[in-house]
Parts: sequence; structure tokens; C-alpha cells
Amino acid sequence: MESHSAIPGSVDVVKVFTEEPVGLDTLVPDAEPDARRRDAPMAPLEALLGQDNRPYARAYISGTHLHDGDRRVGATALDAPEAWVTPLAAWAGASAWWSVDASGDLRRLTRDDAVAALAAPGPIEAMALGDPTGLADAVGEERRDRLPALRALLDRGTAVLFPEPAFDGHDWSLFALAPLRDALADAFRQHPVPGVRRLFAPFQRARGEHKFYLEQWSLDDLPAWAEEL
Repeated sequence: MESHSAIPGSVDVVKVFTEEPVGLDTLVPDAEPDARRRDAPMAPLEALLGQDNRPYARAYISGTHLHDGDRRVGATALDAPEAWVTPLAAWAGASAWWSVDASGDLRRLTRDDAVAALAAPGPIEAMALGDPTGLADAVGEERRDRLPALRALLDRGTAVLFPEPAFDGHDWSLFALAPLRDALADAFRQHPVPGVRRLFAPFQRARGEHKFYLEQWSLDDLPAWAEEL
């Protein structure tokens, strides 16, 4: 992926929020897909995971471009999307990439196609790494109703990514079997991008809009729960 030079006085901030294990029922309704803005209490984990207690994991990849008081919000709105796309592709390794659109059209992607789709998802509703069987059943207007299909994909070892609407583009949700956080962080460390601030934080500590947008009030004095890579 082409590297971009930072504009003087500007900075790209990548944020990766992770949680493992996680119950899939903690997904919020599609009218509010970003759980970052909710302060609702979590239900008991055992009740959320179901009887099999499979160790699911999730990551939410977001970004903000800051420039002289102005900002663009969304991972795809950054000047340097390679700051998260490249390590995400490296984390995926040799896994097969697939995409599905709203019509249910399933496509096998080359690695270059997948990298381009992450940076600009267009009509893509979801992407999968591994066996894509049932991927079309995991997308739709009522995401909660699609959880059994998502669970079936994850149980086969398939990782699933969903583009999430942001103010100026898209963020990405990633679901997989745990462990996820450490391997994802290692991929980011191995693919540094000069001039880009990249933060990892636990979902639970970033609940609520104020904490989610920490780059707008504490970028130079990060809270202890945010790790810069």
C-alpha cells in the first residue's frame, strides 16, 4: 500500500479497542453500531457467551485525522490508512480473504484487493478470513438477528470484519476466536508508520464518547489504560 507523507501541523491517530473474551450479544443495535458511545452495564459474561463458552474476541479499529483544530473521524479518513491496513493484513497472514455485499454476492479477494477494500469498503457489507460459508447470513439490517450466523463462522475459525459508519468514512469491527489482542498488537509493532500515533486500549475502559475520543483531549497526556505502539 502506498505510503503517505504527513502534512505539517497534522497528525493521524489510529485507535484499536480490544476485548477478549467477549459475548457476541454485547453487540448494540444497528442504529447505534459503535458500542463506544454506550455506558450501559455489561450483562454477566456467562449469560452472553452461551452454553459453549467459546472464547470470542473483538477489536474496533478507528481513526482521527487532526489538523489545526479541524478533524476527520474514521479509520478510512486518515491521510495514512496504511498505518492500520498494513498491520491488519500482516496479522491475517496467508488466510483467504472474502467479501460479501448487500445482495449476498460472495467474492474471493486477492491480498491487494483486500487491502484496497479495507481502505475504501464501498458496497462491501462484511469481509471474512478463512471459510466464508454463511457469510451472507451474518449481514443485514438487524445485526442482532445475525448473531447465530456470525457465531458459526467464528466457531470454524473464520475471522469476520464489518465496516462501521463513522463521521467521515468508516471504522472496522473485527471478530475472531481469542486470543486476538496480543497478535494484533505485535503486527502493529512490526509495521511502524512514522508520524502516526497508534493507540491500543481495552473496550471496557473506553466506554462513553468522552473516553472513546481521547485523542481530542489527552493525546499528549495519555491515560494509563491507553498503550501507544
